[in-house]
Amino acid sequence: MAGPGIRYWNFAVELSKHTEVTLLCPNDCELEAKFNIKRINPAVLKEELSNADSVILQGVTLWQYPFIKKTKVPIIVDLYDPFMFENFEIDKDSPNVNQLHLSSLTIILDQLAAGDFFICASEKQKDLWIGMLTAINRINAKEYRVNPGFDHLISVVPFGIPEEEPIHNKQVLKGVFPGINENDKVVIWGGGIWDWLDPLTAVKAMHIISLERNDIKLFFMGIKHPNSQVPLSNKTIEAMSLADSLDLTNKCVFFNDWVEYASRQNYLLEADIGLSLHANHIETRYSFRTRILDYMWCELPIITNGGDIMSELVEKYKFGEVVPFNDENHLASTLIALLDSNGLNKYKSGFNKIKEVYKWKNCIIPLKEFCLKPIKATGSSETLKVKGVYNVFNIRLQKLYKYILKGEFKIILKKIFGNRTN
Repeated sequence: MAGPGIRYWNFAVELSKHTEVTLLCPNDCELEAKFNIKRINPAVLKEELSNADSVILQGVTLWQYPFIKKTKVPIIVDLYDPFMFENFEIDKDSPNVNQLHLSSLTIILDQLAAGDFFICASEKQKDLWIGMLTAINRINAKEYRVNPGFDHLISVVPFGIPEEEPIHNKQVLKGVFPGINENDKVVIWGGGIWDWLDPLTAVKAMHIISLERNDIKLFFMGIKHPNSQVPLSNKTIEAMSLADSLDLTNKCVFFNDWVEYASRQNYLLEADIGLSLHANHIETRYSFRTRILDYMWCELPIITNGGDIMSELVEKYKFGEVVPFNDENHLASTLIALLDSNGLNKYKSGFNKIKEVYKWKNCIIPLKEFCLKPIKATGSSETLKVKGVYNVFNIRLQKLYKYILKGEFKIILKKIFGNRTN
């Protein structure tokens, strides 16, 4: 599972302890659960909405199924992923980047207009979304009379960590994975290599280390998206090319296809340091690096860059180190110093202070409270209409335009003819 799948699976697990839950997935799900799991399509979604007390959605779901807005079911919009900033990096080299950004903004504004309750991953994100809600007058006098703090309209529901402690039940890296010896030190990159991250500095740092040492290894847990239709990211291709050119691939830098979600703790528990690097841009400021939560769960000391909420936690609770952007020399010296000091245990106390806060059962409290007493928003009728942005015709036009620009003609044909297209 990628981030959204992990998030919604755990939402369903926790909410099903308090109410009836149906999880709608884009593909067949073979996982066992105490709640209903169905493959999403318009007919199934309409049937579920006819009996639902609330619906939770994120990403492009409202765009794909606009009829959700016509129901009387309270809509919970999950804004934990401000994807319009991610798309700046994905589309930055496109000659149509401005039009593609307008497509992303159209989706976001449509959600902000339609939602009855909003959740996001951090207080910093909350400020961003309150600003955008204010701009379209969703923060208005009617809502103020309900609650002057607007907690009834938007709350923080971060990514979480499991209740149970991780258990190492299979050797997967040291002494097992080809090229990684039993006594090697392993620096692990959890999750994918997305275009808004910085794997290149990590590879360059490993080149510096390799000139002195051969016992420190960098392991990328997953270079492929779990959705087989999503191609390798540009940053993945660049990182692999750089490692090849420096003769590091399968010697001290390893690119793994993907790790099953249920096995991820084995890799993390065998690693010595968890690495998460990114560039200094707007996506970083409002990001919530979900794989760092897995590092926290496994009490794996973290090295990361600054500029985001997770680096603030690392510094506040002292369970890792924050290093400068784009500085492979500093990163290399930090890795060597930490791995040679045998002092990594000094970070353990910091994890003890923070892990309880981020357990899923605690993270979802505002979401649980709304789901148990869902209501339609009082002041949604005051929403300002942004001309040419989120009216129905423009939403469909922007969607079509984005598919055409990206050359996704099969998607267009499937929208017209269904899955018979090949």
